[in-house]
Amino acid sequence: MKAANIIIDVNQLDREKKILHLEFHGNFATKVAGERGRLCLFFQGKESDRSFPVMVNCGDKTKASAVGQNDEEHAGKSADDGGTAFWGSVDVRLEDVFWDYQPEPQEAITLSFWYCDLRERWICFDGRLTLEGSLFWKSAGQIPVWKKIKNVCLYIICTCLLPVWLLHGALACRGKGKLHNAAAGMQGKKALLYHAHGLVSDWTGYGYSIREMKTNYFCRCYQKACRKIKDTKGVLFLSERRVEKGGNLDLVRGQLQKEILSLENVPLDEFVRVKPVHQLSWKELQESAGKIAAAKVVVLEDFYPQLHALNLRRDTKVLQLWHACGAFKLFGLSDLGVVSHLQQDTRNHRSYTAAITSSEGIVPFYSEAFGIPRSHVKPLGIPRTDIFFDRDYRMSVRERLYEKYPVCQDRRVVLFAPTFRGSGNKTAYYPGEAFDVSQWMKKMPRDVVLIIKNHPFVKMDWQVEEQYQERVLNLSDGENINDLLFITCLLITDYSSVIFEAALLQLPMLFYVFDLEEYLATRNIYFDFETFVPGEIARTKEELLEKTLPALEQQIQPERYGQFCDFFLDALDGHSTERVVDLVKSWL
Repeated sequence: MKAANIIIDVNQLDREKKILHLEFHGNFATKVAGERGRLCLFFQGKESDRSFPVMVNCGDKTKASAVGQNDEEHAGKSADDGGTAFWGSVDVRLEDVFWDYQPEPQEAITLSFWYCDLRERWICFDGRLTLEGSLFWKSAGQIPVWKKIKNVCLYIICTCLLPVWLLHGALACRGKGKLHNAAAGMQGKKALLYHAHGLVSDWTGYGYSIREMKTNYFCRCYQKACRKIKDTKGVLFLSERRVEKGGNLDLVRGQLQKEILSLENVPLDEFVRVKPVHQLSWKELQESAGKIAAAKVVVLEDFYPQLHALNLRRDTKVLQLWHACGAFKLFGLSDLGVVSHLQQDTRNHRSYTAAITSSEGIVPFYSEAFGIPRSHVKPLGIPRTDIFFDRDYRMSVRERLYEKYPVCQDRRVVLFAPTFRGSGNKTAYYPGEAFDVSQWMKKMPRDVVLIIKNHPFVKMDWQVEEQYQERVLNLSDGENINDLLFITCLLITDYSSVIFEAALLQLPMLFYVFDLEEYLATRNIYFDFETFVPGEIARTKEELLEKTLPALEQQIQPERYGQFCDFFLDALDGHSTERVVDLVKSWL
């Protein structure tokens, strides 16, 4: 196998703006599927580090050699021996690399280049760069009073001219100009408003976003509460989504409620509202800010955007439980360079004191996605997976489900659980024509029962011919998907992270990806899909029909499942909740 290598063609440092510009080309040691690959720039200081993602182009030696030094000899070798040539460039804002760490002026910060190959192995390229610590210092953020007054006056003038900016947005929507990044992915009146907001915000620092107005009010409430509340204590559970029974936050909260009785003066509190910041009332914003200011530990299980707008107290710890196992689709800061509106100076996710993962192998991915040092990512396991190691729980769930749905008893249950298409909750859908339930059931023996489990974002009914309705159960709004896995014989899914829980149970899987290229064009993943998934792939309805019965009847590949679980799930053993609770208690 050809050794991996990288050649830096251009290395330019703008000391005034603190921007590092790199152009490079090289060779991955193995083949890379598709025309895009990923590198990790790893910045290492004495007391902190940062994993910075970079997307690169992959292809033939002609394109690679056209970059930088036109090194034909290197490019020719890049395409040989099973390797893949790559090339790319990046501008790194050095003052945004570290979050709350300021290196010594002459401290040597090393920059190395890494990638994860098709076998989930982290490979470090030879060679590294060294930069002095002062380049990573943040610029003074205090705005002079005179400039604030100027910006307010300019904002008033811009507001008087608001119809002009709305017209500019309307023309941009028709292709006569560029739509502002703030309006990316939007349409209609909302696109016009956010286009105007983006323009005026760039010029003045003020805009028309209700979200920003309420976030700024939330920050002021927090600062005021910090002045009134001298000492922090206790634990606050914070979420803007419904706390799922048996989920990470629910389990950790429940265990702490049991154990906290032995600890004096340690209050447990929560602020859970199933709505984003711009829908919170002014009173709710004040209440949540006060609770955060009073808490010694804040526990999350998903993104809570307004939290990262705060300059948190030094003694406040933030624990991110994250809701998913493994690492599949890009999330968080891994989307830098992929999502246009995500900038290097974003504060998103970077406030975490610690985040948990399901294995040691995926620590670098979570470090990259959250923009935090690798030492802050703790492979303690995922609390909601503890039930998979509880034999009594599994038996009781099976008994309950068989009693509630007797048609599943002594039959082979196929669970169809696809993820959603669309950009998010409001636009989520699944193309029903892609899976004809009746046609699929027609090809199945009578001992096969189909359970459909839509993604929570997708609200749709499935048309089923009367003769099959007894053996088709749509449980999208009823049962927990993890419980359904206990009676499942075959999981049919696509890009859903449920594959990690299914792998724990050694369930056969079939991946129905009729839109693979289209999906990957809009939603990048960390790995090559075809080598990553532990099961057969079906690209058409005909292939799905053809491969379902063999997948039901064949045994899984123990070696492939073993490798998959070792890399993504090696911290799961039924005691994850205990370890997470111990971490929280150590901070109190």
